[in-house]
Amino acid sequence: MFQLFRKGAQWGHALMPKDLLLARKDDDGNTQTLYDHLHNTSKLAAGFEKRSSVTAFAAGLLHDSGKATDDFKRYLLTGNRKRGEVVHAKQGAFIVDDCAADFPSSAASMITAEVLELAIANHHGHLPDCLDACGGTAYFRKLTGENKKAEQYHYQEVLSHVSSLNLDINTNFANSVAETNRLLETVDSCGISPRNTRNSRSFFLGLYAKYIYSRLVDADRVDAANFTAHQPYTSQTPNWEELTRRLENAISGFDTSSKISKIRMRISEDCLAASTRDTGIYRLGVPTGGGKTLASLRFALHHAQETGKHHIIYITPYLSITEQTVQVFRNVLDLDKDDEILLEHYSSVVPDKDDEKEQQRRLAAERWDKPIIVTTMVQFLETVMSAKATKLRKFHNLADSVIVFDEVQALPTNTINVFNEVVSFLSKILGSTILLCSATQPLLEQTDRRNLLLSDKPDLIDPDNDYAEQLRRTNIVASSQGLTLDDFAAEIYSKALDNGNCLAVVNLKGEAKQLYQLVKELDVDHRFTLVHLSTAMCGAHRKNQLAVLKKCLPKKTGDSGQPVICISTQLIEAGVDISFSCVIRAMAGLDSILQAAGRCNRNGESQMPRNVYVYPIKDESGLRYLPEIQLGKEITDQLIHDYPEQDLLSAFMIEEYYRAYLIRYPKLVDSKSRNIGTMDYSILGGEETVYDLLSFNRRRRGLYCNRVGEQYPYAFAQAFQTVGDNFHVIPGGTTDVVVHYGQAMELIDQLNGEGDFASKIKILRSLQEYTVSLFDYEFKALDKSKSISEANGDFGILVLNEENYSQDFGFLLKAEMPLLMK
Repeated sequence: MFQLFRKGAQWGHALMPKDLLLARKDDDGNTQTLYDHLHNTSKLAAGFEKRSSVTAFAAGLLHDSGKATDDFKRYLLTGNRKRGEVVHAKQGAFIVDDCAADFPSSAASMITAEVLELAIANHHGHLPDCLDACGGTAYFRKLTGENKKAEQYHYQEVLSHVSSLNLDINTNFANSVAETNRLLETVDSCGISPRNTRNSRSFFLGLYAKYIYSRLVDADRVDAANFTAHQPYTSQTPNWEELTRRLENAISGFDTSSKISKIRMRISEDCLAASTRDTGIYRLGVPTGGGKTLASLRFALHHAQETGKHHIIYITPYLSITEQTVQVFRNVLDLDKDDEILLEHYSSVVPDKDDEKEQQRRLAAERWDKPIIVTTMVQFLETVMSAKATKLRKFHNLADSVIVFDEVQALPTNTINVFNEVVSFLSKILGSTILLCSATQPLLEQTDRRNLLLSDKPDLIDPDNDYAEQLRRTNIVASSQGLTLDDFAAEIYSKALDNGNCLAVVNLKGEAKQLYQLVKELDVDHRFTLVHLSTAMCGAHRKNQLAVLKKCLPKKTGDSGQPVICISTQLIEAGVDISFSCVIRAMAGLDSILQAAGRCNRNGESQMPRNVYVYPIKDESGLRYLPEIQLGKEITDQLIHDYPEQDLLSAFMIEEYYRAYLIRYPKLVDSKSRNIGTMDYSILGGEETVYDLLSFNRRRRGLYCNRVGEQYPYAFAQAFQTVGDNFHVIPGGTTDVVVHYGQAMELIDQLNGEGDFASKIKILRSLQEYTVSLFDYEFKALDKSKSISEANGDFGILVLNEENYSQDFGFLLKAEMPLLMK
């Protein structure tokens, strides 16, 4: 009935009826037939979204066809082999290769075959490098010819059983090729820049392979979970109408009596009006204090209802903003902490087993299938750049969504080109609307690749509006005179005496610690409450410090508040709703300076604009480890020199800053490769970039040609695994350790005591408030000084020694303790 696709050979007759071919067995001995699993998975994969449903269906039908052997059945029923020892994933890819060999050759048929082969052969682990670093080994060669004859695959036996599984291989492949042709037409008509066509096209195809892979992996896992739980896992259908009603009810109760609240409402109304626009990539430029969070949520909810989107995914640059954003959303949408609507995804606790409720929570996190997901830029970027099935499982749920990027100016510079490609693909190919939010919109679309495909009229709010001027509450007073830390501390204290309170923001954690100590020494009469804020503190500590600030600072116009000085790193700059009478900023990028200014006179407590003072700090040697901050500082300093009469808050200066940061400066760095190496995320000592490895992969294709003597013959050359292994938003990675603060040690005692697994998971969640993330060099230094110990072996919980955690500073390295612990 079914052709073998080679030399007219026939599929063999089934040796076993379909009900004797098995896919899995549970702990109680119940079995699932292979027929049921293949057809269940294919229907699930196809049903996630309407687009590419045929290709997803075909991947699902073939993914476990390698289980159609006596060897696998014996392994399943007797358990006498190690898990994974019986190979069953590649056989489906072999079938695809046979099918493609007899199909009329075309770009679409080649792409279809390779997408299916990548997904099917690797659905249990990770996507591979299609071409190795030396250019000598092409992955797809492993799925052809003699490789199929290896004894471990039992390929001929698999073929003999295919007819009983009702896979309709020829028809599904032909339909998938037709679907790929439509995809290629969409890619070629979506507005890719002519100067970057080959790379963007290849990047999109690589993301498409991840998309099909994601649908297959998720469908496979969901069917397995359904079988184990003896009931289907059901995703929640969003009720956008109800959620928009709740939001509008909350907004109708806002106080709009003040000038600033009236402007915030106008901005919110502009976003509501823009929600009827078509799917696309848009920008929301709102001055600090303009109500951007709720305005963007209003757009997202109404746009999701208008266009039938599946999810709203809200992505923030920092964990501290994520926590604050979640609380705002819960308040205005009237959601309790255990609701089924909003998912916070930034937890690092992933236990091996748990009760039913925890399994459901973990499954929701792995899938991102709640109506509203709030997560971080780290989670987003490391998901889309990953090659692992566990991370890519949720990739397909980025389709048909509204994805809001808050404070997009905080995007790491070296990820800009890959970010642009990803969001362009999500919008143009997967039908998601992207909203880029910032008070200082970076010129992402003007980089040399021109690969951010903005909508024709991208701004939700007319760029010629006067909101910035109406919301103006500060003046920037910038000095070119560098100050030592002692002089900087004296300036902070003097300005605090003049204004009643002061916020000082610096670039380095070490600077913040030293300044706090210096200001404390100046405050001999204890006139001020002194507060230090840093990522060296655990989350609970930072929350308490912010609570102290809010208690001291004026609550309304005319209220003098209590004298307070805050010394902080840049974590306070974005999304923290707090207002000082005076702000001092160490020289940095203009975007950071303007964000810091947003913490001054934020709610218009003073009718006259208040001054924000900017000073370069001398001898900031630590910035050599933070090149983006160093670059921003240098460019801002140069702009102040070049345009001494220009207002740093002006649109002209902001545009000039980004033009230098993203366009002119990279070309000066390397005029030959222009800005490519700067924004393409270099890895492996600078030899390769993530962008090239995930697009055309010119370097490895060239190596292949040199070694083999012919052009690389396949459509996909992407090095998925190399990128997944080497891409880290935070370079070097971090290690979480629990610190001696608040209830941390009580929770550790509870974790080590009696209790069921579910109660221990709750304790682990609570402990996350009392952890700090240590960079690799920090962890090594603390570990070397025997400052870290294991508190719980079952969960791998590490604890920092009590003397290494200060109530003023957070965690301390041994070298800092004599200076700061006075």
